[in-house]
Amino acid sequence: MSIQWPLVFFTLFVGLGCGIFVVSVALTEWCGKEKQIRSISSILAVVALGVGGMSSTMHLGHPERMFGALGHPTSGIFMESTMMFLLGLVIIVYLLALRRKASDQTCKVIATVGALLAVVLAFVNGDAYVMASIPAWNTILLPVLYVASAAVMGCFGISVLIARIENTNTTIVSTVTAAETAATMETAMTTTTAKIKRATLIALAIQAVLIIAYLMHIAGAPYPDATRSVTRVLTGNLALFFWGGLVLIGLIIPAALMKKTESFSSVTSVKLGLACVLVGGVAFRVLMFLLGSSIKQFF
Repeated sequence: MSIQWPLVFFTLFVGLGCGIFVVSVALTEWCGKEKQIRSISSILAVVALGVGGMSSTMHLGHPERMFGALGHPTSGIFMESTMMFLLGLVIIVYLLALRRKASDQTCKVIATVGALLAVVLAFVNGDAYVMASIPAWNTILLPVLYVASAAVMGCFGISVLIARIENTNTTIVSTVTAAETAATMETAMTTTTAKIKRATLIALAIQAVLIIAYLMHIAGAPYPDATRSVTRVLTGNLALFFWGGLVLIGLIIPAALMKKTESFSSVTSVKLGLACVLVGGVAFRVLMFLLGSSIKQFF
């Protein structure tokens, strides 16, 4: 199958938006850390969802025909569109609650509902491609990988926001003479950094395991064919996408950058990590499409 670039960027940006919102909710509402990023992270999530939605319409020769698909509740377009609308609506309600200074419990409940919708949306994005007629896609591992990809991108997206806050706080502390104030802020930043680092490394490890499991699925899938073989991925014409784009840029470099980071004071480092996981996300989706040959030649 040829690469469907609009769908590549649709699922990439939707995954980015879902990941940013879920990680933000986990950090701010569930752990009670860095609550000052709640508004900006929610806005970025909505923007990413919007970019993803626009990318999706570019895939349709006649975008107006999407409304016909919305008339079929079992279609992938209907489920994705419905989940995107619900998630966007909940995030907007969450932003309004923050602006009106609603109680912490109210904000937490709204954010939790949105986080659950975000996880479901990331899963639905991958589940839309699960088809019995395409052996390389016919596995639950595909939507789970989309969720893992969203989690990794979200961790790095929030890391960039935390890095900007740390830089701002460092500038403020440098103008304050009270040593206790500086020590308190440094301790808080270190705690947040440790939580984000741990979550990011765990997400990267899970993604790596899922990729190995996905390769095993391809190797054992019915109706074997050279167009969707593991040999093509590991040593064939897709090796560059796999080893260079997915493994090296998408996994190894981000893990190395995150592991060696003592604090997020270096915005450049975490920005590079975010760029790498985005490239890795594109590489995975490109591989998925290039492995998406059907079984029609067997009939």
